[in-house]
Amino acid sequence: MQVPFHPIIVHFPLALTFVLPALVLIFAFMIKSNKMSQQAWIIIIGLQILTTATGYIALDSGEEAEETVEKVVDKKIIHEHEERAEIFVGATVLALVLSVAAYFLKTQIQIYVQLAVCLVSLAACFLAYRTGESGGELVYEHGAASAYSGPSHAGANGLLPTPGQNTSESDENESLKSDDNDYGNSDEADDVEDDESKQED
Repeated sequence: MQVPFHPIIVHFPLALTFVLPALVLIFAFMIKSNKMSQQAWIIIIGLQILTTATGYIALDSGEEAEETVEKVVDKKIIHEHEERAEIFVGATVLALVLSVAAYFLKTQIQIYVQLAVCLVSLAACFLAYRTGESGGELVYEHGAASAYSGPSHAGANGLLPTPGQNTSESDENESLKSDDNDYGNSDEADDVEDDESKQED
């Protein structure tokens, strides 16, 4: 089975997004209380860059997979997932811009911009959840993964066979076997009757 790159990379921006709000809040108050150097905020900027970069890579890999998945899933459903992903990545870009701006601002107003970064990061968490939810529906509800399973694993509609389909096929096979046995038994019975009639003669 061919494994696409999209489901591999997509976990990185999602995981980073859910970690960042707490880190932003901790760093902001530590810097405000002079328990941490302002230079430490570069760590937050670095994580924001990593989140946005992996988000863009996930978008790009998703577009590459779109042509394959369209064979088994309606385009409208795929585009809905793509739109959610684009909004999510847009939120990470906004958080990154605010993070960079906060680094160069004066200490008096820096904390307010840092709190704004935290709020945008929280919004990004919600957008990440909605994006992941629609991606999960593509795979588990609409059978997007079957596009990579090959013809031997795909059903008539391009989806994986269901247990019900397997059961019906096995029932047909069993009925054919039973019919063959019945024919075999009837032939044996005819042979026995012929032998008995010869013995009587």
